[in-house]
Amino acid sequence: MRSVTAPACIGLLLAGVWLLPIEAHKPITSPYTFAEDVAPILRERCATCHVAGGPAPMPLTTAEETVPWGESIRLELVAGHMPPWSAMSGGKRLPHAEGLTARELNVLLTWVTGGTPPGDAKPAPPAPAPVEWPLGTPDLTLPLPEVSVAADKGEVTEVIGLPLEAVAHRPLRAVDLRPGTRSLVRSARITVQSASRPSSDTETLIGLWLPGDQPVALPRGAAFAMPADAQIVVTLRLKKTWEHEREAMTDRSTLALYFAGSGAPVQRLAVTGQTLSEGVRVLSLYPVPAATGATVTLDATLPNGAARRLIEFAPRPGWDRRYTFDPPFELPAGTRLQASAPDGIVLNVVPLPAR
Repeated sequence: MRSVTAPACIGLLLAGVWLLPIEAHKPITSPYTFAEDVAPILRERCATCHVAGGPAPMPLTTAEETVPWGESIRLELVAGHMPPWSAMSGGKRLPHAEGLTARELNVLLTWVTGGTPPGDAKPAPPAPAPVEWPLGTPDLTLPLPEVSVAADKGEVTEVIGLPLEAVAHRPLRAVDLRPGTRSLVRSARITVQSASRPSSDTETLIGLWLPGDQPVALPRGAAFAMPADAQIVVTLRLKKTWEHEREAMTDRSTLALYFAGSGAPVQRLAVTGQTLSEGVRVLSLYPVPAATGATVTLDATLPNGAARRLIEFAPRPGWDRRYTFDPPFELPAGTRLQASAPDGIVLNVVPLPAR
């Protein structure tokens, strides 16, 4: 299955707007320097994308590369656009979606507004090499067909169906994607589709891949079911950076499957505002696409009247991702759920054993 192409707005950083570099003389007021203070943060937090050949439109590995983008960095940080997926749960940062710490944010903003001093000249440590498979060696890999982006196109979305052989029809605990061309692949939506399921639940989302976002496997005792007639569908979004805007480019990514042992099938629970008829263990959640662009909250009122904010985040176009609770939490029957997103939030849950 192949979808139509979409025009790109070259100059965007994935989904966030970055300005062209601006150079201006500023007095040095920052106590922080690039070499001693800024480079370690960028290497730890940004090097997955902001390296030569990465999906971001500029590398940020040296002072010479970073200084011209100082004002753009300031604007992105102040707007909360980078990193693009921080979230809060119960008043704390959600694991796997922490964002920058207050200290890291202070160092970067003080440096870009305080003259961007380079510090002592010394060879920059090499950017960390990307880990091929963060979850370990896959149980099965599936090469995707080659996808092309013509010279006169900036962005292409391809919908690729992968009929499975019998060996792959086993419950899954995780999926992952390895881009063939790192600078081109911007996101992947990975689902399981099955005609044998009820018409209201023919598709199960099993992965939302983004560059820089680490995959998280399901906890022990949970699995994504794979019916005998299932096929995996990968919606792959390819987008050029400004450096390649006039080039014809291709990608051939690889999908990795991680099989589960025994486990309760993960269920999809769409929430707008309702009371749970049975207790559930909440593993993760994701917003529907219409929720992007506004702060999204999900609140739970337990049967005893206690209230809890399960999550608060601001989804952004082009950055669809799953928010995982580590560890998962339990909600008893009778819990009232209320989502602020007009079209709701989708929870991945497993039912609690009857008591």
